[in-house]
Amino acid sequence: MNATDTSINISIRHIKTALIFLPLFFLVMLLESGNFGISFFMNTRIISLTHIFTLGFLVMVIMGASYMLLPVALGVKIAYDKLFFPVYYAYVVSVLIFIIGMYYSISALIALGGSLLFISLLLYDFNVLVSLKRVRKWDYSALGIAFAYIYLFIGLSIGLYLALSFRFHIGINLFDILKDHIYVMFVGFVIMLFIAIAYRLLPMFYMTKTPAKPFWITDIILINLGIIVIIASSFFGGIVNECLTLVGSGALFLGILLFCYIFFSLMLKRLKKKLDITTFYIYSGIIFLVAAIILGAILFFLPESLRSSSYGIGLYYMFGFTALFCFSGMIIIGFLHKIFPFLISLKVFEKAKKGAYSKLFSNMKTKYLEHVIFALFLIGGLLEMLSLLLIYAIIIKIATIILLVSSVLLLVHIFSMEW
Repeated sequence: MNATDTSINISIRHIKTALIFLPLFFLVMLLESGNFGISFFMNTRIISLTHIFTLGFLVMVIMGASYMLLPVALGVKIAYDKLFFPVYYAYVVSVLIFIIGMYYSISALIALGGSLLFISLLLYDFNVLVSLKRVRKWDYSALGIAFAYIYLFIGLSIGLYLALSFRFHIGINLFDILKDHIYVMFVGFVIMLFIAIAYRLLPMFYMTKTPAKPFWITDIILINLGIIVIIASSFFGGIVNECLTLVGSGALFLGILLFCYIFFSLMLKRLKKKLDITTFYIYSGIIFLVAAIILGAILFFLPESLRSSSYGIGLYYMFGFTALFCFSGMIIIGFLHKIFPFLISLKVFEKAKKGAYSKLFSNMKTKYLEHVIFALFLIGGLLEMLSLLLIYAIIIKIATIILLVSSVLLLVHIFSMEW
């Protein structure tokens, strides 16, 4: 691993910024709790809310963590460390411009924010992909990470097209394009990246075995096949579109389900049996991932007459929240409990060159608070899923308040590790 003071500081800065966006997400969700009965397709308030989480929290954490985890997972140094801070500031500004523009439906700000997002994330993506040229052994983690960052570029390009279409009205077949954007960014980038990193970090953290080669090769083939076929379906209409979408969705369903099976197989055979707070989060996250793909299958076969009904809209909201927060959010928060103390310890080591892990072990005193925060996230997440399905505003408010409180407690807890 080639840890530098610059990469440590920029990783910490990304994570702390992301933790500010998380309570902002729940605050805006609370303010919009009465509007969830409205159809979500091209609803700019809902799009803004979604991107507060995906861009402000999820991608922000991924960017920060990658500056440290890629050297750990692949043994390569990030190519251009001078890009770290310019990209960070450009990205934060572009996220704010984009979500404000989308929330208030200001097309000029949407186009500007989308263009700046494309440039800043393209520089980040380029930095990572160039760094991957130094990988010596192309195993499951290296291949998965490479595919993930290729999908990030594709997803960014589609996202830029969608953002510009708000301003210049160039959008054609927006529903299929939006579908491609969601699949490529969430499944292609986020889930693929998580799978690739998990295959490397689980053996490191919990002393598990590495997955058998036929399993991970099949997994990568299924997920890539699913994404490629779904993108291809957008270029066709009628029965061809339906058949390709069915094949692509089926491949993704099997690929993600296979990963869940591999995950539980590895974790049940781990040598380190003790359940820490990260284990609770990732177990919950994977269970929610299984729930999300089941909900996705139900939505896929839902009759057209029900999709625009209150039941159908509620099911879409439930699916989206389960996939976004209950799966990816819980996973990210779980790993933050390992990543952030590790970063703080490295920072202490860089300054003092001794006692590097004193802060890491001192944080064990707050384990009870960590379990309280986890319980609040779990209760709030389950209640939010139910309330979004029923589109019941009062329960949505209660669940969102619980999640807002949990996110503020998490922010204070993580920030206090550096005090």
